[in-house]
Amino acid sequence: MDKEILEVHSMLHLIFHRNKNQHRRAKWWKWLSILKRATLDFARSGVKSHLATHVIPRCYIAFSTVLADNQFSTLGIVLLAVLARLSKITGISHQLKTEPVTSKSKMSPVVAKEDLGERIGRVDNAPLTPVKISQSDSNVSKVSKISKEKPTEKPTEDGVSKSTSKKKKKKNAIDDLFSGLF
Repeated sequence: MDKEILEVHSMLHLIFHRNKNQHRRAKWWKWLSILKRATLDFARSGVKSHLATHVIPRCYIAFSTVLADNQFSTLGIVLLAVLARLSKITGISHQLKTEPVTSKSKMSPVVAKEDLGERIGRVDNAPLTPVKISQSDSNVSKVSKISKEKPTEKPTEDGVSKSTSKKKKKKNAIDDLFSGLF
């Protein structure tokens, strides 16, 4: 049992060491640190009451949030797998199971209604005001008109006119992906 606990601690230590710089400010990181220390303490002393009542349930909640975040879901799966292995080795998972409450209380369950907001009507008879174009807007429109015009052609020594605009690059798959953005 001590060997398996030390293996779990070793995995937690490697995860901790590898991800320390990136995740150390995340809320769940505190629980990884606590779990790492608690497994080492458990391997040394064998007392699992604190581990069973406080550490593992809170680590489960914290690591579930990592899994729910799609960005680090693989890390969340690994953390939950290590936590499950630890709870199986120590037998804590059987201690955490609670029996269902059979006595019915007098209070009825409260069902919260979803707030749908307030409907706001559109005012159609508002006076239309002319929009004034500022100096900077008129400069932008002049630039866009110039860029839409055809490039000027200059005659060469042979009498054949050449376009002064740059040649278009060949498009590739990346350009097709981002063509709708411009």
